[in-house]
Amino acid sequence: MNERSERRDLRGRRTARPWLSWTAALAAVVACGCAAGRAPQPPAQAGAPARPAPATSAPAAPPAEVARGEQPPPSGPAKPARMPAIAWAELPSGLRVATAVSRALPLVEVRVVIRGGSAADGERTGLAALTGELLLRGGAGGLPGRELLARVESLGASLRVDTGLDATVIGLRAPSDRLAEAALLLGHVVQRPRLDAAELAKLKAQAAEAARERARSDGRWGALMVLFRDLYALPTELHPYGSFGATAAELPRITAADCRAFHAAWYVPKNTVVVVVAGDTTPEAARAAVEKAFTDRRGAEPPALSFTDPVPPASLKITIVDRPKSAESELFLGVLGPERSASEWPALAVAGEVLGGPSGRLSQELLEPRGPAREVSAAPLDVAHGPVPLLAHVRVPAARTGLAAQAMLEHAEQLAAAAPSQEEVDAAARRLTAGLGLGLGTATGLADEIAVMQALDLPDDHHESYRKELRDITPAFAGKVAHDNVRPAHAAIVVVGDAQAIGPMLSRLGDVKVVDPTRAFERKRTIPRDASASPAPSQAPAPGAGRAAPAEEPQ
Repeated sequence: MNERSERRDLRGRRTARPWLSWTAALAAVVACGCAAGRAPQPPAQAGAPARPAPATSAPAAPPAEVARGEQPPPSGPAKPARMPAIAWAELPSGLRVATAVSRALPLVEVRVVIRGGSAADGERTGLAALTGELLLRGGAGGLPGRELLARVESLGASLRVDTGLDATVIGLRAPSDRLAEAALLLGHVVQRPRLDAAELAKLKAQAAEAARERARSDGRWGALMVLFRDLYALPTELHPYGSFGATAAELPRITAADCRAFHAAWYVPKNTVVVVVAGDTTPEAARAAVEKAFTDRRGAEPPALSFTDPVPPASLKITIVDRPKSAESELFLGVLGPERSASEWPALAVAGEVLGGPSGRLSQELLEPRGPAREVSAAPLDVAHGPVPLLAHVRVPAARTGLAAQAMLEHAEQLAAAAPSQEEVDAAARRLTAGLGLGLGTATGLADEIAVMQALDLPDDHHESYRKELRDITPAFAGKVAHDNVRPAHAAIVVVGDAQAIGPMLSRLGDVKVVDPTRAFERKRTIPRDASASPAPSQAPAPGAGRAAPAEEPQ
C-alpha cells in the first residue's frame, strides 16, 4: 500500500516489513493490540508499486489481535528486553551515526533514516514512496539498476526501502567482513541515485495497478484512506497526515523532476541518521566506514512541515466504504489523542487496551464465542507530530454491523465517563510492557527498533522511561485522558461493507456518507439519519427506511 509504508528489495519484490511499526496501517492496529508496546504505525505508502502497507514503523511480529474466541493467556511477570548501549557520532556534514553491538549473527545491519516520509508529499501524494523505490530500481553512482543489483548480490548483501508517514528508511544487510564495501554501495544509492525517468514510468504503472487492486479488494486500506482524511481535516489546507495513500489517478502526476527535487530537499546530511548494528566492529570502525561512504557535504537544512492541529469533526462522522455483496463488515472508530511526546500518551495506550485489548471491554462483549465479532483490537498509531490517532477495530458478519457500531460507541462513551478499574489498568500496563522491545534480541530487530525511534524522534532510553510511565499510571489518570480524548461525539467511524445492507442499520446513529473506493472515494450518496431505524436487519423494513438522499457532488 502506499500508504505509508511498504517494503521492497532491490529486485522490486515485496518483502516482510520489519522496521515499520505498524500494520499496513491497520494491519497493525487491527492486529496490534499494541503488542509492541509502542503505538502501531500507519500503513504503507501508496506511492510505490504493489505494496502491502507503511514504513515509519512496521510491525516486526504478527499482529497481536484477538480473533475467533481465542482467549489470551494469563499475564505473567514481564521479562523486559533491554536496549543495548548506542554510541553516537556526528560527521562534519551533520550526518549522525548510531552504532550498537549485537552478537546474534555474523551480519551487519544498516539503516539509513531520512526524516522525510509520505507526510512530506505535499500536493504529490505518493512522491516520497516512489522516490524511495526509484533509489533502488533506477541505479546509482553511475551503475544501472541491474549492475547495482549484481554488485550488491556479489557481496552477499541485500537492500530494501520502507516509506512511512514520517521517514524513509533504506536498509542494508551484509556479512560483517564486507561492511566497508557494502556501505560504499549504500552511500551511492542514498546520495547519488540516477532517478531514471524511464524506470519511474515503470514504477508508476505498477503502483497505479496496485492502487486499483487495493481499491477493489483491500477494505482496510480503503478505511484508512477515509479515516486519515476525516481525522486530519483542516479548513483551508492539506494536513501532512491528511492523505494516507495515493490513488491510481494521483500517481501519473509525479515526474522524475518531482523525485529529484524531493531527493535534493530531504536527502541531506542534516536530515539523515545512519544506524549500524554489528557484532564484530567498533563505533570507530563503523563511523569510518560511514564517513567514507557518505561523502555528501551539503549543509542545507531540510524543509519544515506545518503540523497545524487538525479540526475535530463537529459531530460523529459515519462513512461506508462500499463493497457490494460483502458478507462481513469491518468497523473502525477513530479519535485523536495527545501528542506522542506528551505525558498523557502512555495513558492513551492504556485506554486503548482497556477498550479493545485481548481482555478489554469490546473483546468481552463482542468477540466470539460470546458475541459476533471475529476480530477486535484498539491501539494508538505512531506519528511523530501532533495529535496521535487512537483506532478501535471490529470485524463482524454484515447482519451485526449496526449492533457492533452501537457497542463501540457505547463502550467509548463509558470509558470517557468513568475511570477504569485498577485491575483493568494493571492488565493493560502489563500487556504493553510485555510487548515492548520484543525484537531487540536480533540484529535485524535491534536495527529496525532504533530506526523507528529515530523516525519518531524518541530518546535512546525510551523503553525504560515508557516502562516506568506505564507502572505509574493510575485509574484516575487513565480515566482523565480517556475523558479528554475519547469523545464519540467528535469521532469518525468508517465501515467497510455492503452499503445497501448495512446503511439503514447505521443511519440510526447519524447521517451516513457512502463512498466508492474504485472511483477515488467519491461520494455515491448520503443516507439521512433515521433515529427509529433498527441496529439489526428486519424482515420487512418500513417503507422509505434507509432511503438515500439525492446524490451530491463528489468530494
